[in-house]
Amino acid sequence: MIQPNKIRIEIYGVKFVINSTESPDYVKSIARELDEAIRSYMTGHPRSSLSDAYLINLLDYADRLKKCEQNADHLRAQLSEYLEESARAHLEVDEYKREIDKLKREINLLRQSGVQPSESKSE
Repeated sequence: MIQPNKIRIEIYGVKFVINSTESPDYVKSIARELDEAIRSYMTGHPRSSLSDAYLINLLDYADRLKKCEQNADHLRAQLSEYLEESARAHLEVDEYKREIDKLKREINLLRQSGVQPSESKSE
């Protein structure tokens, strides 16, 4: 089992120690992003509490997560449709190849019997 890293971060002046199996650089980048979002909110809403800023950002992240999950579901459904279409196309190709092979055998049989198959019929 992977041992979690103890990672020190700071968000809007508040220091935290995070235990995570993610890389420290990754966790710190997330913390920087959140710190910037909190600072931006507090700058635009100076009378708000830090709790308000955390809650608004939490709602924003939850909204983005839900939309990403919906997009991922949509992409999975599209991919599934494309795979089904591809499978149908491969079946059609196989069917056409079998038909071509059958026609080639018929042409060879006709040639062997002395009959020349015509390329096209004209009237």
